[in-house]
Amino acid sequence: MQPDRGGAMTTIDLPKCVMSAINFKGGTGKTTVAIAIAEGLCHLLRKRILIIDCDFQCSASITLLGRKVLNDLISQGATLDCQLQRQMNRERGVRLSAAAVKARHCVKEASDLMFILPGNPDMPRRERQILASFMVGADIHSAYECASRRIAELYRSLVQDFDLVLIDCPPGLTLFSEAAIRAADGLIIPTLPSEISFAAIDHLRTEIKRARPDHSLEDLLVGTVISKLRQRSGGDHYRYQVNSIEKLLDRAAPGFRILRPYLPYCRELEAMTWRDDEVGHVSFGRRYGQLSGMIEQLVDEFTVKCGALMARRHLKARSSQPASFTCQSS
Repeated sequence: MQPDRGGAMTTIDLPKCVMSAINFKGGTGKTTVAIAIAEGLCHLLRKRILIIDCDFQCSASITLLGRKVLNDLISQGATLDCQLQRQMNRERGVRLSAAAVKARHCVKEASDLMFILPGNPDMPRRERQILASFMVGADIHSAYECASRRIAELYRSLVQDFDLVLIDCPPGLTLFSEAAIRAADGLIIPTLPSEISFAAIDHLRTEIKRARPDHSLEDLLVGTVISKLRQRSGGDHYRYQVNSIEKLLDRAAPGFRILRPYLPYCRELEAMTWRDDEVGHVSFGRRYGQLSGMIEQLVDEFTVKCGALMARRHLKARSSQPASFTCQSS
C-alpha cells in the first residue's frame, strides 16, 4: 500500500510495466501528458520512473534536461538512438539502463526518482543505420520487423531498474515507435477534441493489428486523455464540447477508456515545456498550480486502470504462449 496525499493509506498501486504515450497525430499533448503523469506518480506513489524520448523533436528531453545538457549528451553520443545502435552492433559494456539521465527540471518530489533516455534530432538517420545492420540476407520488411522486435526487447529490459518505463512517441510511425508498440504493456492515447485527432487513432489501430496480431487496440488501451480542451466564458461551449467528444468516442471507437478529468488548455500545462531558466526544483503544487488536483485525479485514474489492464494481461499470458521469432543482425 502507498500513502495518499491526505496521509491515509490506499490500496492503489502501480505494477511494474512499460507504457507508451502515443498518437500518430502531432500536437495532441503526448509529452505534456506523459510528464504530468510521471511527476504525479513520483509525487503520490514515490515511483522510480524512466521516460524514453523516441521523438526526434526531443520535447521531453528539452523539458527535463534543458537544451545545453541535451546538446552536450548529443555531442557525446549519449542519446537513445546512439545507445540502441551500440546494442545492435553487439557492443559489450554498459547496460541500457545505465545510460538513463536524471531529470534536472522536474518537480522536487521527482528529483531523485525521474530519469530520461534522451532523444536526438538525428534519430531518423540513426534509424536507417540500425535497419541496415539487419539487412544481411533479409528483405526490408523482415529487417524492419527484426530491428523493431530487438529494440522492443531492450525497452522491456528497463523494467528491471524502474517501476515504470514510459515511452514518449513521435507523431507517425518510426522504427522506435513501432518498437514502443511492441514493447508496451499498455497505451495512453492523448488526443485533441477533434475528428481529425480521432482519425489518427484509427491508423494506430491498424498498425497495432499488424505489429501485434494477437492484440487489439482495446487489449492494450489503458485510456484516452482528452487534452487542450478550451473553456469559453459562461461554460456553455465547454459543456457542448464535452458532450460532443463523448458521443464521437462512442461512435468512432466503442470501448474507449477515457481517463478523466479532461485536461484544459491552460498556462500551467503549456509552460511545462519551457523550464530552461528554472533555478532549483519547485514543488508539484507550485508547478501545476490550480491544476494540481486535476493531475492527481488523472494519476489515480491511470493507476487504477493500469493495474486492471495488467491483471487481465497476466491472466491471458498464463493461458497462451507467444510465437517464437528468430532475428539476426550483422
